[in-house]
Amino acid sequence: MQEEKQVSEVNAQANGEQPEPTTEPAVADSAQSADATEAQEASAEPVSAAEATPTPPKRELPPPPVLKGLIGRKLGMTHIFDENGRMVAVTVVELGPCHVVQVRTPEKDGYHAAQIGFEPMKTQRVNKPMRGVFKKAELDKPLRHLKEFEVVDGQAMSGQEVRAEHVFTEGETVKVTGTSKGKGFAGVVRRYGFAGGPMTHGSMTHRRPLSSGATGPQRVFKGKRSPGRMGGEQVTTRNLTIVKILADKNRVLIKGAVPGGRGSIVYVQKQ
Repeated sequence: MQEEKQVSEVNAQANGEQPEPTTEPAVADSAQSADATEAQEASAEPVSAAEATPTPPKRELPPPPVLKGLIGRKLGMTHIFDENGRMVAVTVVELGPCHVVQVRTPEKDGYHAAQIGFEPMKTQRVNKPMRGVFKKAELDKPLRHLKEFEVVDGQAMSGQEVRAEHVFTEGETVKVTGTSKGKGFAGVVRRYGFAGGPMTHGSMTHRRPLSSGATGPQRVFKGKRSPGRMGGEQVTTRNLTIVKILADKNRVLIKGAVPGGRGSIVYVQKQ
């Protein structure tokens, strides 16, 4: 067949005719170039970061530990009625949820405790060292308030969520620490309950503290009660009873008054 084809081409050239070009090799070349282009496009497709580096699974955390206390926020006061129909004044505290940030061990720190945090905040408000601490604990957002509490029972691990029902029970006696309301500069009558002087019969000394002490030492003894700044100090109120725990709202009703104003941070601890 090839010989006949070559003979026909030679006869056509001898007669002055041009042979018809064959299209089969051109078609094959175009198909090969198309396949090469598709292969290059396929190799040039970017691989997404999620497919390249799959997200590692989260750690399996043990059950929440029983701590000595939790961080909360005072919301205000109200009253409820007990089973006997008597009205009981209570303080509403938003207690938790708190998250374990760091764990103190006897081998490394010399004591056993857990540092917990309360109230999420923006990441840009935290410096870089603390960002690393929260990232190591695998927390979604940094926490504004941090405090250490002793681990009473269970195993503490960073990243755990601790709620009020995990630590306290209804009817338990607790102590609450907070910052008392600041009342500014006050005199001895308001600050310490001095009786004051006569209001009538020409007395000109009504609310003054008068003597500052003995004249022999020529100085004022430490602890002398005088006018000064009142309130704004750390106060701990003991022998308070947890009346009710609202687990779905993360709130606790504590019988009696709790130091601090509305919205202030308080620390509720086992007594």
